[in-house]
Amino acid sequence: MADAEVGGDLLQAGNDAISGLGGGTVITGVPSNASVRTAHSTTTVHGDVTVSGGYVAGRDIHIRHEAPRVSLRPNLLPRASSDFVNRVAELEDAARWVATGDQAPVIVVTGPAGVGKTALALRFCHAQADSHPDGALFTDLGGFGGRALRTTDVLAGFLLALGTPASDIPSSFQDRQNLYRTLTARSRLIVLIDNASKEADVRDLLPAGPAVMVVVTSRRRLAGLTGTRMLKLGTLQREVATGLLRILSRGFVEQLPDEELAQVASYCGDLPLALMIAGARLDTVDGSRSRHMISALGDERRRLHWLAAGDLEVRASFRLSYGQLPADEQEAFRLLSRMNGGFFGGWHLAALTGTTRARADDVLTRLHDLHLVESAPATDGCDHALYRFHDLLRDFSQELFEESGEDSAAPDARLIAAYRAIAVTIGPGLFVAGDARSADRRAVELGAIGQLRVDDPYAWCSVEYANVFLMAGRALAAHQWPDAAVLGGALLPFLQNRCLWNTAEEFYALAREAADQLGDLGVKAKLLLDIAAVRRSQARWSDSVEALEECIALYGDQPASRERALALASIGVTLRNEGAWDSAWHCFQESRAVLVELDEPWGIAFATRGLGIVRQSQERWEEALGYFSETVDLFHEAGDVAREAMAWIRIGAVLRGQGRPGPALEIYERALPVFAGREHRSWAGITAVHQAAALCDLGEYGSAAERLDAADLVFDELDDRRWRGISRMHRGILHRRGGRPDQASACFDEARTVFAELGDRPGTARVLFEAGLLYHGIGDASRTHDALTAAHAAFAELGSPRAQTAAGMLEAAQSP
Repeated sequence: MADAEVGGDLLQAGNDAISGLGGGTVITGVPSNASVRTAHSTTTVHGDVTVSGGYVAGRDIHIRHEAPRVSLRPNLLPRASSDFVNRVAELEDAARWVATGDQAPVIVVTGPAGVGKTALALRFCHAQADSHPDGALFTDLGGFGGRALRTTDVLAGFLLALGTPASDIPSSFQDRQNLYRTLTARSRLIVLIDNASKEADVRDLLPAGPAVMVVVTSRRRLAGLTGTRMLKLGTLQREVATGLLRILSRGFVEQLPDEELAQVASYCGDLPLALMIAGARLDTVDGSRSRHMISALGDERRRLHWLAAGDLEVRASFRLSYGQLPADEQEAFRLLSRMNGGFFGGWHLAALTGTTRARADDVLTRLHDLHLVESAPATDGCDHALYRFHDLLRDFSQELFEESGEDSAAPDARLIAAYRAIAVTIGPGLFVAGDARSADRRAVELGAIGQLRVDDPYAWCSVEYANVFLMAGRALAAHQWPDAAVLGGALLPFLQNRCLWNTAEEFYALAREAADQLGDLGVKAKLLLDIAAVRRSQARWSDSVEALEECIALYGDQPASRERALALASIGVTLRNEGAWDSAWHCFQESRAVLVELDEPWGIAFATRGLGIVRQSQERWEEALGYFSETVDLFHEAGDVAREAMAWIRIGAVLRGQGRPGPALEIYERALPVFAGREHRSWAGITAVHQAAALCDLGEYGSAAERLDAADLVFDELDDRRWRGISRMHRGILHRRGGRPDQASACFDEARTVFAELGDRPGTARVLFEAGLLYHGIGDASRTHDALTAAHAAFAELGSPRAQTAAGMLEAAQSP
């Protein structure tokens, strides 16, 4: 055997001797690193080897001599993109994870299609190459592309890269995995597994060595993998997205202003893949065509068509994720387009699909796991999680729904019915804080969907009002007049409280059209009362009175009507704000008499408060105090804790008018906690102004300024111009008393401008008087005369007792 030809088969000369042996065959003198291969095994030996069985030399036994294996330093990483931007925090997190701990981590980079997972992973792995001297392995598992690789084939490629001869790669998966783990047990290696769809595939490819850094990218969250560090990628910040577009579009687009590029980034949803495509396309066009393309991107129906360049296409990328879903979940994804990009949860999907909330919640969890929907940055105060679409996924969902040819009538009808059930349940109690019945009202039965618990009605309205408007519009288009009227009108008090004036007008117009079709007197009257309150909050006095007079006209000569009486009281509020004290007084009295006759405690309290405000405006303090005290009791009996607290604020104002700021401040502090919720945000600001006024009276100017700062934040948030003007006036008083005349004068000028624009005559008169006091204090006789003269005329026209005070001040100022 020693004379056998190394590298070839055994010489034919030995065939006769070997073939005659029936038990075991001993082959001697095998060279170093040679392999003896039979039909059943391969053994690398040096010296003697025994093989069993009956073999025919030259056919069944082969000796092959291999050269010594060369140790390789593989680098299979693709080139990293040069157009990579930002992601600094994510890269720093990953680097910190690698630098700390005894064992290199498994880092999972997850996020939606097109968000740049692979780009980040490559950038990070290339940056780590120097600290991993044994090289880098890479595979694209193709888990979402219909060309998924088998992990046994991936292991074969890894073994080849690590220097294993092709002939020595085991045939079985287990043997390949064992050899892979052996070869990587002591290495400092990088393994990048791209586009994984299942945890099992990743586990199969994990090396054994504790110093091997593994990075995995996946559209799924791969929550089943243990011992991992998760990098969740979202879309880019707008300024970063705009900068990326500037980098990508190196042609004429450099002349485009940042605001136009920011608009393109917005249309791309700040998604890196979409930005890459848009940037590449912009780079190829001139000025006029680039603006045409920007305009075309603004069309949601055609946006995905434009976001394609060569083999890059946003739609195709999304379709790979969509293709992972079973048929019923694909239907759910399409039907969610009926939410028009708004927030949604389990009950929305249950209504759309006609299934249960439990099943819908499971589907949403899987869509979220695939990043086809994302968690919403809001809560609606209900017992479920909220989701939303990325803008481009919303467009994709709508495309799919239209392509499917599915009828939206039945899903929409179920959704409208669910929204109406919620609106009817929570609408009457939106602003009734502490009502013992509120817990019962907030448990909403949604038919076959199940029950929805609304723990925070105001939060629900804040998140859902756009969806409510959408459903009201669909109900109107489907001639579902009762549904449209209810949905259009139920949220008007909420919209008033949030100072969403234009939105309130849109809701009213829609609900009014439905109410006209219904011909329901009660529905029309309630809508008119609510829209009058909205317009009154804007100081649109004449528009408010017009709506109220229309409400009264609905009832003709029916004096004993609740709605007519409330409309009359509301007219009184408007007249009082205009300074028509006597007319307002008669309206409140007439309204109160009717409501007493009808035994309407809440309405009686409303009218009684109006009587108190008139007397307060006329500085008839004791009468005002009596009416407000009665109002507190009435609202308390009605269970309306919020309006009870508002009446306490009125009592505090009377005490201040009587020169008792200390007791007034105690009352304000007692009432303020009631307004802690978002539904009473406006009244929290109003109370802060009253507190500031009382603190100013007490000489605590620093604390007064802090309260005005808090109030201004509220009024700026709500865009409440009238109370912002009142706050500026009180800040001017604060500056005047603190010896800062220039700042005081500026505040008075701002307040007077606001009051003049709003037509607030009492506010204008008051700020003129305060300005007169300022100018008198600094010895500016001319400006004192002008301000006090104007204030006197305004107070006299209003019939206010302050006219006499202004006249006295004017006379004193003119005295030598």
